Amino acid sequence: MQLLHESTVQDEEIDSLGHMNVRYYMARMEQANRTLIDSLDMPAETMAAGFLRRVDTYTRFRREQFAGAPLHTVGGVLALAEGGMQSYVEVRNADSQDVAATFIVTTALIEQASRRPLPFPAAGTFTPTEVPAYAKPRSLTLGPVNTAVTLDQLDATIPAVEGGGMMSGKRNTTIEDDDVDAEGWLKEELELMFLPFAKLAQQEDSPQGPPVFQTGDGRRVGWAIMETRNLLYGQPRLNDEIAYFSADLRLEEKSRLSRRWAFNANSGQLLGISDSVGLCIDLDARRAITWPAELRAQIERYQQPQLA
Repeated sequence: MQLLHESTVQDEEIDSLGHMNVRYYMARMEQANRTLIDSLDMPAETMAAGFLRRVDTYTRFRREQFAGAPLHTVGGVLALAEGGMQSYVEVRNADSQDVAATFIVTTALIEQASRRPLPFPAAGTFTPTEVPAYAKPRSLTLGPVNTAVTLDQLDATIPAVEGGGMMSGKRNTTIEDDDVDAEGWLKEELELMFLPFAKLAQQEDSPQGPPVFQTGDGRRVGWAIMETRNLLYGQPRLNDEIAYFSADLRLEEKSRLSRRWAFNANSGQLLGISDSVGLCIDLDARRAITWPAELRAQIERYQQPQLA
C-alpha cells in the first residue's frame, strides 16, 4: 500500500463523544481515494463526458483518535471492472501504527448530463492491493441488500418519531439552492444520506456526533459507530423533496444494527441506503457496556427487523 495523505486531528474535528467524528475519517478517505484515481491516468476523452462518484462505501472503525494525533492515510486499488474502481483505504495513527479506520470503496463513472452510470474506462497498469483480514466486514455484508422496500411501505410502517435522539423515525427535507451545483443536481460533496441531520445541526448550532445520555445510575452513555455501509442509487435535483426513514433492524447485548433509506418523495425512487452498527459505550470508562435498560427500551419500541 502507498502513503496517500498525511494530517493531524484538529480540535474542531472532535465530536460529542470526545473523539474524531466520522465525517473527518470520511474526508481523509475521500482525498486518498482521489489520489488513487489520479494515479490510474484514465483517458481524457472518456472523462470529459462524466465524473467520478463513490457509490458503495464500507467502513470499519477500529481505534478512536483524539486531538493532536498524527494520521497517515494509505491504500491501493483492489480491482477495475465495468461497474467501477474498487479500492482499499485505511487511516493509521502515525505514532502508534494503530489502524483507526478502514474503507472498501467502489467508485463509478457517472454521465454529467443524465447522472446515470457509464462503463468504467480501461486504465493504466496497477498492482492490486488485498484487503487485510482486520478490514473485512464483521456484522455487515458487501453483498446485495434488500432494495425491494418501497416508500409507501416504510411510510406506513415507521412512525414519525425523533425523540430521545435515538435516530429512529422519518423526516423530510427539500433540496434547496445552496444544496445544488450549476446543473441543479445535489452537490457531490454533500452526503445525501446525512443531509437532513447536517442541516439540523447547522440550524441549531448543535455539537456533531451521537447524543449523550445520562442513565439513572449516573453514567454518561452513548454509542460509537463500528461499521457502516453507504449505497447510492440516484441523485436528487433542486426542489426535490427527499423522504428519509430510519429504523433499528437488530439489537444485540451491546450493539445495534440500524438502516436509513432515502427516497424521492415525489417519484418514489430509492436514492440510497445506509447501514450502521453502533456499540454502546460508557463515555467515562471508554469501554463497551450492555445497553442500560432505559435505552434498550427506547430502541426495542421502534425496532423493525422485518425490513432487513
